[in-house]
Amino acid sequence: MDWIKPRKLSVIEQFVSLKRLYHAEDSKLGAKSFIWIGYLKSSPLGNSYKIKIIFDKDNGPDVFVIDPVKLPLAEGKTKLEHVYDQQKQRLCLYYFDDRGWNKTKLLSNTIIPWTIEWLYHYEIWLITGEWLGGGKHPIKKK
Repeated sequence: MDWIKPRKLSVIEQFVSLKRLYHAEDSKLGAKSFIWIGYLKSSPLGNSYKIKIIFDKDNGPDVFVIDPVKLPLAEGKTKLEHVYDQQKQRLCLYYFDDRGWNKTKLLSNTIIPWTIEWLYHYEIWLITGEWLGGGKHPIKKK
């Protein structure tokens, strides 16, 4: 049986879906990219974090915590867990395989919930010092 291959979503489809479901403090739409800035919480009782999503048609989404400018660390820790960039606070949210995000999936249904989940695990990490969010990073070649 032949399966129908899902189609890649356009930049405008991603942008409209995101803006419809999540309030943006600021947003900019370009021909091949957009920026969305808004606040997300880990839970109704969690802290509020200012998030910046930079979406590029060719490269996909990058997600940053931009406020607080420097996320607090768990006691005894010297760096954030599960980020690609300590200074820019670029979050590691998904696997780069079939389980992760791809261009057929809406950011509003994947990246935003995954960001909220990351924030939830971050707040637990602040209390316990142990990252319970799972995941793995690709091995860097020397």
